[in-house]
Amino acid sequence: MRTQRAMKNAVFGILCYFLAFIPQFILRKVFLNALGEEILGLNSLFMNLISYLSIVEMGVGSAIIFSLYRPFAEKDYRKIKGYLDYYSKFYKIAGTIIFILGILILPLLKIFVSNDLTVNIYQVQWFFILFLVNTYISYLFTYKFCLLNVAQENYKVSITNTISKIIIAILQFFCLLLIPRFDLYIIIQIIVTLIQYIFLNRYIDKKFLWLKDTTGYITDTEKSNLTKNVKALFFHKVGFIFVQGTDNIVISTFINLSAVARYNNYNMIISTIQGVVKSAIGAITPSIGNLLVEKNEEEAYRVHQRLFLLTFWIASFVVIVLYNLSTQFIILWLGKKAIIDNFTLGIILFNFYFYLMRSTVESFKDGSGRYYEDRYASLFESAINLVFSIVLVRTIGLVGVFIGTLISNLAVLFWVKPLITYKYVFNRPLIDYFKIYFKYFLIALVPFLITVILTHNIKNQSSFSMLVLNGLINTLIINGIYLFIFRKDENFIYFKNLMFTMVKKKVNYNK
Repeated sequence: MRTQRAMKNAVFGILCYFLAFIPQFILRKVFLNALGEEILGLNSLFMNLISYLSIVEMGVGSAIIFSLYRPFAEKDYRKIKGYLDYYSKFYKIAGTIIFILGILILPLLKIFVSNDLTVNIYQVQWFFILFLVNTYISYLFTYKFCLLNVAQENYKVSITNTISKIIIAILQFFCLLLIPRFDLYIIIQIIVTLIQYIFLNRYIDKKFLWLKDTTGYITDTEKSNLTKNVKALFFHKVGFIFVQGTDNIVISTFINLSAVARYNNYNMIISTIQGVVKSAIGAITPSIGNLLVEKNEEEAYRVHQRLFLLTFWIASFVVIVLYNLSTQFIILWLGKKAIIDNFTLGIILFNFYFYLMRSTVESFKDGSGRYYEDRYASLFESAINLVFSIVLVRTIGLVGVFIGTLISNLAVLFWVKPLITYKYVFNRPLIDYFKIYFKYFLIALVPFLITVILTHNIKNQSSFSMLVLNGLINTLIINGIYLFIFRKDENFIYFKNLMFTMVKKKVNYNK
């Protein structure tokens, strides 16, 4: 049952991300034509500024979800309601603080935008207020969604999110064609998102009827443990936001908003794939949490090994394909003026590979609730990233921002998160992790070099047929090499047998 629910959540999560992904590409092209590259860069800048303000949230959501695994399994409704009441109160306070802080920084927005922007500073401030309203709404309504996560029914959130995004994209599309105004573009998102949140909250109230009549209660010890995890997660959140959110701000401050827009043309593709992987990993994290409650280290490590192979296969495939296809795709999509150089793209994708590859150990660390042990790691990473990004962007330009991120990745999170997971969850030496990690990395170099050589001339041709051919060659070569190399690997055999069993059941069911 645990595996089936995890697979269901993962499949729905991936499908929903792809369904929401397609209209966003069309919309970006229309946005660029209607409002221009600078407003597109401004949109990305605002998203980063909002992410900085969300530090106030402190990562309490992750701590609450971990705390709910055991009481949900034991059907301790009073305790579940107690945690939800805490979550609700905290989120409302956090949302209010974020909104107030956002209003206070309005006079500072002119620091991040150039004087020759096509809109004046007062319009920029009005746009940012609308972003704040959209963010504030999420803090009022989303706290109950964690129940579906813990119940391993997060696919329902994925479905409603996707429907909402598609409706928003359609309405924004016609808005940009008929009334090309950035404020109306944002207002559409606010209204549709609010309707979605109200609908999903009513569904959760009907599904979990005990929410209405149960009086919540958690002990002082449980409050103390929750506070400890929240404090630790605050440091993680600060570090993550400074690393992930610094790039656009550094680029807009030291280069310009047009460079932000060019980078985000690629980042939109990367973020979508990152969202798909995050959705899939997020779908299995509750199952991992339930598994770790049983305290079976050997079984947990065996599951990790299987997922690590799957993560590598996906991560390396995605990164190789993006290196070979993304620039060719962007030229067809937005034109040559929207691209960046191959070296900068390579550094960006190297960072993306590191991010994807650590997702498996992170899911086990999060599932075990081990937030405290590495609470300062993200702070060190963010400090290193900020210093090197600013120094290098001044000396070598755009690529320096991403080399700064690469340096901070290698210096801290590359080894700290696996260390915590292997030491406290699996009770194994860290060397076991890196033996597999570097083995996989060397294997990935084989299809990477072959595809780069074989598609060199193809990807220089800007036509849809050549893009399809490029994608086909990459898909066949990468997966063909991996199928040959891993054909006798026990982790690969597990997934092969699992797939055959699912297909067989489906065939028998249809009969």
